[in-house]
Amino acid sequence: MKSITSYEFGQSFGITSRKILEQYLYAVWNSHYSYEEESAISKNITENIQSRQGILRFDGNTARARNFIGFIQTEHESIEIYPKVFREADMEKRMMLQHLFYWFDYCRKWKFPFTNVNLSDLQDVDLPELIINLIASQLYEVISTNPISLYQDMEEAMSKPKGSLNFSRYISNSMANGNFHMLECDHQPMEYDNRLNRTIKYVARLLLSKTRFHETRQKLDDIIFLLDEVEDQVCNTTFLDNIPISPFYQEYQTTIGLCRMVLEQHIYNHHYEDSKHWSLLLPMEYVFEDFIAGFLERHFSEDWEVKYQKSEMYLTDQQIFQMQHDIFLTSKKYRKAKIILDTKYKLRGSFKNDKKRGIAQSDLYQMTSYAFRRGINNVVLLYPNQSDSINSPDVFHISEPSLSQVIKVTAVEIPFWSSTGHHNIHSQLYSTLNSLLSNFS
Repeated sequence: MKSITSYEFGQSFGITSRKILEQYLYAVWNSHYSYEEESAISKNITENIQSRQGILRFDGNTARARNFIGFIQTEHESIEIYPKVFREADMEKRMMLQHLFYWFDYCRKWKFPFTNVNLSDLQDVDLPELIINLIASQLYEVISTNPISLYQDMEEAMSKPKGSLNFSRYISNSMANGNFHMLECDHQPMEYDNRLNRTIKYVARLLLSKTRFHETRQKLDDIIFLLDEVEDQVCNTTFLDNIPISPFYQEYQTTIGLCRMVLEQHIYNHHYEDSKHWSLLLPMEYVFEDFIAGFLERHFSEDWEVKYQKSEMYLTDQQIFQMQHDIFLTSKKYRKAKIILDTKYKLRGSFKNDKKRGIAQSDLYQMTSYAFRRGINNVVLLYPNQSDSINSPDVFHISEPSLSQVIKVTAVEIPFWSSTGHHNIHSQLYSTLNSLLSNFS
């Protein structure tokens, strides 16, 4: 199998079979990403999202990554795509992966419980195999140390009453057939063979069909062996809905999240169950936005109310053109202190030599109209750092004399990655955001 490592919007790379790969990507796109809001996929793509796939761009027998990170594995290629912020950093793969897991720890949609994974012992880190191995390890640890039994709704005909009697079924089933002694009962026994364990077993079989490493295969085989008493069943995400988990089994919340991620086709696509095609693909704009929102919520919620994707207002009086802010902050101490935060996952290049400081005019128009509509004076545009040297903020003022309003637009480069490792990001990012927000409170 040919291994390919690339970056978002990086160099083109050769592929073995464009037709097969393109068909698979259309299936992935239409089964999941075509139902996402366009703004969550890419704010730069204005084509009809139903009529094409936005994962790779093809030119003959070459392809080029767009704004998705992750991996695509086919019968012929294993393609790994990393964020464009690493493109010039010449960073080791394991260090890039540690950054990814650190970001995911703050994201709400993708819950990878692997923030503190030690990758230094791995000689050749393969992203698809690494993901399977980590998931297998998490599932095995949970079911082997704390096996779970759940109450199951049962409807049975019994000679002795149990639970509650269902008279409708008793009349139609027992009395109608002359079995007056058989009572139709509804009860909830504690069962090891429950829908959560069936889903875990199904996910283990899916991953077993994808992995090549002996260690990972052994771990998945052990999971299936431990769940031998559980019925084999094809499962989907609805099996994970409304599962009551007691505090004694709280570690299963992470397990449910991992199983849901697999079944929602983030790392598996049901159209290709019997083939060697599979993938994990994440829109990087969303990862950046969700990471910042999660970081603010976790570390600044004591002083600020953090609203994510706030969209209760419209730009016009006719209630059309709905406004949607990436992040909306309201000071808990000074309620009048409000900030619109907009995340911009863009590399601005040598923007200090540009009068516009690398800010797109359309972005400024949008944020200004939002601020005027809300009567807010503070707008912040957040960009990822381009190197370990963080550029100083840039400030623009936009005044409206008739409304006696002056809008302050601050463009800030924040520590999102570091060539010295993800452990250094936390303190730098906290310090940057704390300094920024202190100016508005």
